[in-house]
Amino acid sequence: MPNQLIHDRGRGPELIGTRITVYNLLPHFLDESATEAYICRLYDLTSEQVAAARAFVLNHAGTVLARHLQIEERLAAGNPPEVIEQAQRTHNAFVKFKEFLDARDETQAVTEDKPVRENKTTANVPTFSEWMAQQESR
Repeated sequence: MPNQLIHDRGRGPELIGTRITVYNLLPHFLDESATEAYICRLYDLTSEQVAAARAFVLNHAGTVLARHLQIEERLAAGNPPEVIEQAQRTHNAFVKFKEFLDARDETQAVTEDKPVRENKTTANVPTFSEWMAQQESR
C-alpha cells in the first residue's frame, strides 16, 4: 500500500494528490516530539499518507537522507548574487511606481480640491507592466 501512495513527478518522492514530498516530512519524522496526528493536521494529510511517507523514508533511508542533506546545503547557501540583485531592482521599481501613484493622487487632489481618499479611482491608472514599459522608453 505505501508504494501506491507515493510517486515521483520530478520533485522527488511525493504523496499522490499533494505536492508534499518525503523531504518536507523528514524533519518531523526526525523530531521525537512530532506525533503522527500533529503531522496530519499540519499538512492536512491522512494517517495512511503519513505512514506511507514514513515507510518510504525507512525503506530508502540512505537515498532520502543524502538528498535531504543536498537540499539543506542549497538552502543554507542562499540565493546567488544575481538573483538577489534582480530582486532588489524589482523592489526599487515597485517603490518608484508607488511614489508615482502617490504623486499623481496628490496632484489630482490639489487640482480638483478634493480629499485624496475620495479621488482614488482605477480609471487611467497604468498597470505596473505598462508603467515599466513607459519608464524604459524614456
